[in-house]
Amino acid sequence: MTIFLVFILTISIVVGIHEFGHYQMARWCNVKVLKFSIGFGRPLFTFFFGKDQTAFVVSSIPLGGYVKLLDESHVDEKENFKKSDLKRAFNRQPLFKRFLIVAAGPLINIILGICIFCFIFMHGSSQIKPLITDVAITSQAHKKGLRAGDEIVSIDNEKIKSLGDLEIYLRSHKQEFKKLNIQREGQLLRLKNFSWDEDIKTFPYGVPILIQSVESGSIAEKIGLKSRDQILMIDQIPVNNIQDLVGNIQSHWLKSYDLSIKRENNIKSIHIDKDIFEGKVEKKRIGVALGYDEVVIKANLVQVKRTFIESMKKSLIQIQSFFYLTLTTFKNLFTHKADLKDLGGPLAIAHMASSSFLEGIFPYIQFIGLISLNIGILNLLPIPLLDGGHLVYYLIEFVRNKPLSNKNMMISQRVGMLILGLLTGIALYNDAYRYLLGS
Repeated sequence: MTIFLVFILTISIVVGIHEFGHYQMARWCNVKVLKFSIGFGRPLFTFFFGKDQTAFVVSSIPLGGYVKLLDESHVDEKENFKKSDLKRAFNRQPLFKRFLIVAAGPLINIILGICIFCFIFMHGSSQIKPLITDVAITSQAHKKGLRAGDEIVSIDNEKIKSLGDLEIYLRSHKQEFKKLNIQREGQLLRLKNFSWDEDIKTFPYGVPILIQSVESGSIAEKIGLKSRDQILMIDQIPVNNIQDLVGNIQSHWLKSYDLSIKRENNIKSIHIDKDIFEGKVEKKRIGVALGYDEVVIKANLVQVKRTFIESMKKSLIQIQSFFYLTLTTFKNLFTHKADLKDLGGPLAIAHMASSSFLEGIFPYIQFIGLISLNIGILNLLPIPLLDGGHLVYYLIEFVRNKPLSNKNMMISQRVGMLILGLLTGIALYNDAYRYLLGS
């Protein structure tokens, strides 16, 4: 019941904000709004509000919502409007007003995401320190004076407060710095003309890797791996981070090898015979969830608070990364580089919403920010039937100085319906497979 109620609350907030964007922009553009609905299907209750007596409706299927505007191409005789209102019909509005009304929904979702992340950054959160855990002795970084255990304080006068800050800085800048400030045993040191390279390893490199859970019927279960086992080596090669471990497992796929683990302070070697793979090559995964030792992680956390300007800047960077990730994911889905089994639907959202809600108010608010961003960005994708598809129609109308023909519009909408129908069907199937069948 908790999962269901939290899901209803989450969807109502995110969808309500989205539809409010369309509604408010329509009012500003003097377009008559006939109905504002949260959910689809049979209305549960309705009330009328405003000078236009807009019907505000909560419907029985809580999987979306819509705003119905007066439009001569979709006139219903039962709807309450005067002939004098026709000048306020959506279809009679100039192109820029129609564009603004459609764009307002996804944009207000993105703005909500920015505001939530900004608030969270200003409030503060526990984050991993920007620690160096290993530097190759033969590297230039070691010769310049960088050592394991150093904490990065700033790079070229930009403060580095967390490991996340460091990773973002390294992705967005050339990795050659005039000044690198570090802290070592309480002392502030400055390294000049410093080059960052792959010989520098940051936390949690070297932190014990523990198995969090083992999937039923998986290869890991067959070879006897258990929760809380620590992975040490693959064929006598030490494993220092999760990326190394995953890479080594994939490179040893369909081969025999020895896996060294630590279980209850005892070192144990498990031989993995190539016959156990049974020709499975699809995802190259043995069926374990991995994580770092929480005790070590917690000992290296720091509370990070930011100013409003810092928070806004970091929020915008996060939005940019999320936008790029969404586009890349969709591209990979259509080019078969991503697995369709990873798509999630309403049940996946419900479980994640419930988990974040039970963790506390701030994790839940952050989850709402992520979902709001997701809804906003997805709706801007140029797929017919989505807001982004309508915006493409308007851009075409702007270039051609006339709208698309009804025939072309219908064809494109059928294509959009097919794409969305397939993705929705796959997501629902995955939900049922994971949560209802327990697979």
